[in-house]
Amino acid sequence: MRYGWSLLLAFLLVLESRAQAGKRLWVLEAPDQMVEYDLGAFAAVAHVTVPKRLLEHPQYLSVNARGQLLFQLPRDVEIAGGETAAAGHRAWLWDGRQPREFPLGDRQVFLAADGQSLVWFENRFVTAAGADGRERSVRASARVWRTNLAGAAEQTLVAIPASASCQCTTGTCSESCPEWSMWAPDGAVADSFLMTRFVPGQLEATYERTVLYRRASERWQPAPLAEPLESVLAASPRGDVLIAAVIDPGCCGWLNEGNDQAVVLNNGRRSVLFDETERFNNRNYDVSFYATTAHLAPGRTVTAQTITSDAPAAANGDIRLSSDGKASADELARVRRAIAEMPMVEIVRLASPPQTVATIRHVAVVGWMNDRELLVAEGGHLAVYDASGKKIKDTPVRVRGAADAFLR
Repeated sequence: MRYGWSLLLAFLLVLESRAQAGKRLWVLEAPDQMVEYDLGAFAAVAHVTVPKRLLEHPQYLSVNARGQLLFQLPRDVEIAGGETAAAGHRAWLWDGRQPREFPLGDRQVFLAADGQSLVWFENRFVTAAGADGRERSVRASARVWRTNLAGAAEQTLVAIPASASCQCTTGTCSESCPEWSMWAPDGAVADSFLMTRFVPGQLEATYERTVLYRRASERWQPAPLAEPLESVLAASPRGDVLIAAVIDPGCCGWLNEGNDQAVVLNNGRRSVLFDETERFNNRNYDVSFYATTAHLAPGRTVTAQTITSDAPAAANGDIRLSSDGKASADELARVRRAIAEMPMVEIVRLASPPQTVATIRHVAVVGWMNDRELLVAEGGHLAVYDASGKKIKDTPVRVRGAADAFLR
């Protein structure tokens, strides 16, 4: 009997190992290392030396399932020494064998899932100026193309033709005329990506439409969505399930002027996963709660989202009223308690309507190891929880936060 149980246990361990074999974990570690860990014993199995600026801004690092790394900073981000990224707008790539750096210009670059190529995106503008030198009108187009890892052998994937001439009513075209942005799951292009047309605006952006592009053999087929997506958080490989944030932009020095939400488009059917006002009833106080990340379980029936606040230190400090708020001792106490629990993870079943399965406080999502196990950052290390929100174990892997860990 004891021998039989040993065989059964060994068999289950083999099955679990195979289930996890498709997932790999990388963690940024000071001062300049990206370390791969196995998901069994959480022991280090490989190291890559990376530029120190990656540890300054881990949110701009992309990792694909092959362990390739790509780092690119937005132009206005400040790096060590006070210099902005625009001064040397370059991308850093670890292609699996060696590091590379290349200039970006006005382009954006994505990893590809095949490990053999890069995918590039660029807006192109033809601008007309008036006699005073101010921008008068613009025609915008966009292109997505593939190259090899060295940036050569270009192949156009999607070409969006130039729009009709747009009048730059403020003298600055970006304030009144549309352009495109591109998004891919985890920053790596496999079977789908999203293109969103928007107007940057003076104070906040206006989003006009989003198009889902799916791979069909060697072509990419467009599928316009019913609504534009402002901030995409997660997507299934083919884009059948999309999770996005609806952001309260605030205005004029106020943080809480609207209602933050997270929504899911499940084969075109829209449902609300998180509603700030419904969840926290915080209309009277100038504190927002919002979803920063979301991760779909492999079976695509459950998601885990990290909820945080824009006032993490306010639990013990002053919290001002919102612009039209009225004082409420009960609401203020409730808001303070909520802030003290941030960040938190909500596990939500994608039913109709969605159902919150569990809330885990003081953690942030890294990703799903499988449909049953969720990896989170908690108290300076990684921990494993089950799909019902119960802790399974702590791991020895240390992190500053969830942004340092990549589960692919």
